[in-house]
Amino acid sequence: MLQVVRYDRRPEPRAAEIAADMAGWLAREGYEVFSTLVVQAAGQSMTIEIYRRDGDDPFVLYHPAFAPGGLRAALYLLPHADAMDELLQRAQQMVATLMTVAAQRRETS
Repeated sequence: MLQVVRYDRRPEPRAAEIAADMAGWLAREGYEVFSTLVVQAAGQSMTIEIYRRDGDDPFVLYHPAFAPGGLRAALYLLPHADAMDELLQRAQQMVATLMTVAAQRRETS
């Protein structure tokens, strides 16, 4: 299931609606793809998507699940570009680390 997270960590009252139809919700709220980033590590890849709109929470960052690393799909609602840049850096590092660890586990199993 999609995890919906606010940058300020407060509960998101629309989480169930967003999780039920993420693409539809993004379109209804006026978000458009702003950027995509492919993270590659240990022979694996994952695409992180950034959406943008005018108004409150102008940025959204989405990363899909990565089951071998225990990472759930998540959508982050972000209040400004600095928050988006910070989270994107962290997400890239986290995903690359999980991919590397998962590959190492497979090699030693």
